[in-house]
Amino acid sequence: MRLYYDGLVVHQAQSDDGVIEVVDLGDTRSLHFGTFPRQSTMSLRTPHTLELSYTEAMMACLILNSNPEKILVVGLGGGSLVKFLLHHFPNCQIDVVEYRQDVIDVAQRYFGVPSDDPRLTIHHGDGYLFVQERYYQAENHYDLLLVDAYDHVGMSASVGIQAFFDACAGILSTYGVMSINLWGSEHALFNQTMARINHSFEGRTMILPVKNKGNVIGLATMQPINNAALKKRQSAVELQELQLNINLVKSLQALTRQHRSIISRIFS
Repeated sequence: MRLYYDGLVVHQAQSDDGVIEVVDLGDTRSLHFGTFPRQSTMSLRTPHTLELSYTEAMMACLILNSNPEKILVVGLGGGSLVKFLLHHFPNCQIDVVEYRQDVIDVAQRYFGVPSDDPRLTIHHGDGYLFVQERYYQAENHYDLLLVDAYDHVGMSASVGIQAFFDACAGILSTYGVMSINLWGSEHALFNQTMARINHSFEGRTMILPVKNKGNVIGLATMQPINNAALKKRQSAVELQELQLNINLVKSLQALTRQHRSIISRIFS
């Protein structure tokens, strides 16, 4: 069967949670939820690389915490972020929470997400409930929290509420960073979500628009970050970019151009 930009559909199924499809085109394999937009894309030759620009932008969190040890990912998709982190940070421990069991199965079968790596634990469940549980346990402190929880309609409603972001701030380590994928073209929803993040993180927020895309990455930190501190990271970030093969320098420049007091006034 052929559809989606002349690609070859190698898997197609439907569950109570919706349609799920895997489409191959040349060297790339993509995940779809019954609609044209790609939920995830992988290179078949280098499965650990980040093929979509918004996933690279989400990794701007590494500018702010360059050596994460404990990581939580909300929303598995095809596992691009997970595979990238496992490849480049061999000592990290990653928790993933994914609402759809069929997404977990497809990610492991078709996208190379490991099922037996001791560094990776995949939890089948609701992202909001998982984060709340960790918050109430007061035991897990994550260095990175990556939120990319979308279905064919949009961002999961439960991960956009104030209580979710309050709990996110509560489970991060002293130098922890949250990176969240948002849809900037829906202005009212975007502004509302950023206002909530800004409230939970007491103004320690930044945004990183993805060039030529509707995605905007929201970054929230446990430590205050100003332009002077960002500029001092230039040399270290240039080295990071060489090691990780992603566009961190451009992300740093975009973040440096911002003034967080302006962001605070916009989303207060």
